[in-house]
Parts: sequence; structure tokens; C-alpha cells
Amino acid sequence: MTCTQERIQLLADSSKHPAFAQLVGELCEADICSWLVAELGNADALDHFSPHENIYSKAVAPKHILHIVSGNTPHAAFQSLFRGLLLGSHNTIKLPSAGLPDLVSWIASLPEKLNHLITTSNDLDTIDLTTSDAVIAIGSDNTIEAVQKQIHPHQTFIPHGHKLSIGIVTDAAEEAAKLAARDVSLYDQRGCLSLHAVYVDESSGISARNFSHLLAEAMADFAEHTPPHSLTMSEAGAIYNFRETTRFMEANSSEVELLESHENLNWTVVYQTSPTLELSCLGRCVYVKPLPKNLDHLGNKTQHISTIALHPFNKAGAEKLSHLPAHRICPLGQSQSPSLSWHQDGFAPLASLVKWKDIG
Repeated sequence: MTCTQERIQLLADSSKHPAFAQLVGELCEADICSWLVAELGNADALDHFSPHENIYSKAVAPKHILHIVSGNTPHAAFQSLFRGLLLGSHNTIKLPSAGLPDLVSWIASLPEKLNHLITTSNDLDTIDLTTSDAVIAIGSDNTIEAVQKQIHPHQTFIPHGHKLSIGIVTDAAEEAAKLAARDVSLYDQRGCLSLHAVYVDESSGISARNFSHLLAEAMADFAEHTPPHSLTMSEAGAIYNFRETTRFMEANSSEVELLESHENLNWTVVYQTSPTLELSCLGRCVYVKPLPKNLDHLGNKTQHISTIALHPFNKAGAEKLSHLPAHRICPLGQSQSPSLSWHQDGFAPLASLVKWKDIG
């Protein structure tokens, strides 16, 4: 059994792997130690009893964590497994049907002291969910519901179901368009951190309609150096239907405008005056809307917001948005690159998994 400090050293080295570094970022030992202190109060909390008020306490990690991960959010799979390894738990990874080759490559590169803590599986039916102390499930609401039905009261269950993200622009439109194009296009909108809509604060002198044209240009530029993945017939059909529906609305209203890549389905931008948050059909299709003065006018889909990407970003502006259900407010352009220690869906990534033993 490795101690926490040894695992920190091994994991810091492992973060240099190209796939991990690209999706999560390289981490030094000091970063990981600071993270443990922030969540558990002490970098050695998993190894020793430490003073806590008038008692002594020690964090107890799950012996076994089951990670059910999704193919459309590879960074989340890396982060979830990294956390389990840091805690020293044994980790079973249920891989998506399409696989996660970058994750498998990283696992293969790990030293034996970490690698032996991992079991991979391609079939959830062969996994006994009830043997895990903790289950982390990332996927559709249907997947979450199916897993939850099999969870027992003594197990820790951390669900990450259907979410979407939005952008808010209050100034510097040209720069914002380039940043928003990245947040919309990366992973082809298949993850919860992808923007489905960008709201423009027109009181600052920016026209939402003009911004939609800037965003269309930026989306086209992004597609040049980072083209989308191949679409299935179903995905392509959804984009065709989305465009045709919008085209019909545009023909009957001056409050709608369709901007699209004409020779392919690489990107679609829809300007619309209605502030109601709507779900995109994915595949790099995004709405641009004026930001209403009353954010309650965004509608009931705000309950599904994961991240709000703000530009320009500042703490005061972010705090004004903190009453919305989103658990994360970040700079525009970074919605797809959360910190390893971010509170996904409001869960503390380490503290939510451990239990505590007290003496005194």
C-alpha cells in the first residue's frame, strides 16, 4: 500500500503523459498537495490522525470506486480516475462502447504501483455495482437513473447527468467570438461543458445580431484547424432538420437569422431575439440571443446549466450571476477546461468520496 505522498509523486509524473496533459494539464506535487489541504484539511489526512478542533480525525477513502464514464467527455474520465488513484482506492472503469483510447493509453503508461489499482471493463452487465463503496456515473439521465436503481443505501453515489452550458458576453465582441467558438466547437458539443447559447448584453453597446455574424466567422475559422468528427446519419439528419426549421422561422420573422456553413454541416449559428434557453441539436449548432435584464426569462432549462462562460471575466460580474443554478462560472474560452479540483455538479471531488474516523 502506497502512502499519499508517494501517490502524489507518481501522479505528478504521470500527468506529463501527452493525452493527460492535453485534456487535464500537467500537475506538480505542490498543486496536488494544496488540493488535498483545501479539501481534507491536511495533505496527510488519509494516512494519519490529525488534530481537528478538540479531537483527532483521519480520512478514510473508499476501498473500491466504480467509475461509469462517457465517451463524449474524455477529460471527465481522466479526472475521475485521477481522483480515485490519489485517494488510493481500487478503481474499476466502465469504458464507453466506443472506447477511450487516450485513457487506456494513459492507464498503460502508469507505474505498477498505480496500474494495479485499476480494472477496466467494457460491459456494465459483468460488473456487480453493489460491491463498490462508491459509484461515480457520468452519462445521460437514463443511464444515471438505471444505475441509481441498483445502488444500496450504504454506497456513495455521485451522479453527473444531462447538463449544458451557456456563454454571456458584455464587451470585447471580436475577442469573445473567437473564445466562444472554441467553447461551442470543442468535442462537437457532446459534453456538459459545451455552450448551447451565447447571450449578448446589448446594453453595453454590442448588437446580438452583429455578434452572431462574428461568431459565425470564428466558428468557420475554428473548423478549418479543428474540423468536426464524422457525423452519423442520425446526427446529420438532426442538423438538417434544425436548419430547415430555422429557415422556415427566418422566412416568417425578422427576429430570426440563420448562419451556416454552406458546403457541409461543420457549424450553424442561429440569431434569435427570444431569450428562452433552448437545447441545441449538437454538432456545433449554437444560438445567439440578447441577454434579458431579468435572467428569470431564460426559462426552466436553466436548471440544467453546468457552466456559465463570461466575457470579460471578473469576480464581480460572476457574483451577479451566482443566483443561477450553474455550479461553475468561468472565463469564456475555458468552459471545456475545468480545473481538476472543480466542483462538478456541486460535488467536492475528493471530500465527497471520503468518510472520517475520529478519536477523542
